[in-house]
Amino acid sequence: MKIKKYLWLILSITSFGIGIVFANEDILLRLENTFGYNGSPRPTIVPATGTIEVAFSPKNGATQTVINAIHEAKQSILVSAYSFTSKDIANALLEAKHNGISVKIILDKSQATQKYSSATFFANQGFDMRIAIKYAIYHDKVMIIDDKTVITGSFNFTKAAEEKNAENVLIIRDNPALAKLYTQDWWYNWKLAVPREEVLTKKMKNKSTEDDE
Repeated sequence: MKIKKYLWLILSITSFGIGIVFANEDILLRLENTFGYNGSPRPTIVPATGTIEVAFSPKNGATQTVINAIHEAKQSILVSAYSFTSKDIANALLEAKHNGISVKIILDKSQATQKYSSATFFANQGFDMRIAIKYAIYHDKVMIIDDKTVITGSFNFTKAAEEKNAENVLIIRDNPALAKLYTQDWWYNWKLAVPREEVLTKKMKNKSTEDDE
């Protein structure tokens, strides 16, 4: 009887976890269907609401502020990053993914082909990731959490931004109208971005052509 009881408990917990993952994926599908074809928003004024947390660098808690916000996620995290070398922030996103949070990432094309870049880490860990190739640089530093919290500012998600650069980061919580605009822009850029494998394949073909010449 005890074995059956424990087996039932394990199956219940597993089913609950799977249910959370599918529910979160459904949320992302809804967001994509809502915002994915609307283009980037025009300049917009939204009401000031919720709270704003600000942090500065170097060595003044900016990285931990971002990590704390990631830990608040219950459903989804959408990430835009020009440069991403912060091991601590990457691990926080990995922890969120392991906890059933749906995480999607857009990186600048400069990250795609570096041997030890964040793109390699995220690809190896099975993140849903694309590379922005339509711009000179994809300079955003943004996370959108649970459709209501926006992380933005000059702060790249990098070790240098934490330890060497003068940067700022804002955590804007409980402002769905603002989050909606950032979400719309994020999905617009997601549609323009391509899988990392496509970038790597193109690089290999170009290298092969150069070698033949």
